[in-house]
Order: sequence, then C-alpha cells, then structure tokens
Amino acid sequence: MVVLAAMAAAALVQAMVTDGWEGVRHKVARLFGRGQPDAAIERRLDMTRDQLNTATPGELEQVRAALAAQWETRFADLLADHPDAEPQLAALVKEIGPAVTAADHSVAAGGNVTATARSGGVAANVVHGDVHTGPTRPGPGRS
Repeated sequence: MVVLAAMAAAALVQAMVTDGWEGVRHKVARLFGRGQPDAAIERRLDMTRDQLNTATPGELEQVRAALAAQWETRFADLLADHPDAEPQLAALVKEIGPAVTAADHSVAAGGNVTATARSGGVAANVVHGDVHTGPTRPGPGRS
C-alpha cells in the first residue's frame, strides 16, 4: 500500500499541470469522499496546484517533491482507513500515471522522470546510448 500511495502522489502532482486536470481532480475528490466529492480534498487539491503553478523554475523540483510527499501521506492514510479503496486508487494511478516499465535493474518511463532519495538513500538517472521518441512534428523553420 505504501508503494501505491507513493505512485498515486507522484502521478497526481504530475497530472496537475496537464489539460486533463479537472477530470483527475474530480476523481480524486470522489475517491476520498467514498463516492461523493470531498470538499476539503478539493480545496487541498486546489491549494496544491496553486503552489505548483507559482513555484519558480529554480524551486520547482523541490516544491514538486514536497507536495508529492504530502499527498503520499494522504493516500496512505486513505488506504489505512479504507483498504477497500486500493483497487480504485490503483485504477486511478494506471489511468493518470506515466507509462512505466521496469526490468533487470532498469526503468523506462514515458513522461518526466524524477529520482528522489530519502532518509540517506541514493537516487540516480542514467541514459546510455541514443534515445528515440518516435515521430515528431517539425519545429519552427523545419519541414
């Protein structure tokens, strides 16, 4: 459940800056409200998004990590109080989270990836070789 809470928090914070945010906001509020929108969670979601949107580029990653940690605690508390919410939270993470594949000590993800270490841990991101994202649209001045 702790891993699911962490994944949900990371996906939530990432979703806050997407076009589909309002739909995600509604689903999270209903999840916490156990089927009905939870007004207190809606206010917290709005405050979190405001903090994220007003962060300067130099502090953005630190703010994003702090906000994700707050939501990780909230999701963990939700799961502790309502273990039956686990399938709904897992479905939400699958819906809004980036595509991630992990195997043999490696991870591949679509979207932004942030490695964070806590409590004396170590985090690293490394790319060896070429990275291809597939077909892209030409930029300005290209055809």
